[in-house]
Amino acid sequence: MSHKAYRFAVLERHLDGFVTALLLSTLEAMRSGFWPLDAGIWPLAQPSFRKPLEQAGLCGDITAILRETDELAALAELAGRSSADARLDDMIGTLRARLASGKAEPWEATIDES
Repeated sequence: MSHKAYRFAVLERHLDGFVTALLLSTLEAMRSGFWPLDAGIWPLAQPSFRKPLEQAGLCGDITAILRETDELAALAELAGRSSADARLDDMIGTLRARLASGKAEPWEATIDES
């Protein structure tokens, strides 16, 4: 089985909107139980994903949420799933408010196959 890699190219002015939408959909899947809480550890919080976004000037609120996604599974283990769900609700609320405020523009991207 072959695995292809795809590279998304997003305009800098659309970066906040793209990452906000990606992050919101991932957190919603985690909150609903469709994805496990540790789903945030590798796809979102890994330095190879997060650091280039931070260096590109991604909004501080979004960066903080990205950093925190790797702590949700640990929070559930230490304080219970209800604590993790409450934190997820806060994070989701922050992202929804950002979208509602118009600060995160709708995004467009191109995809290159390699």
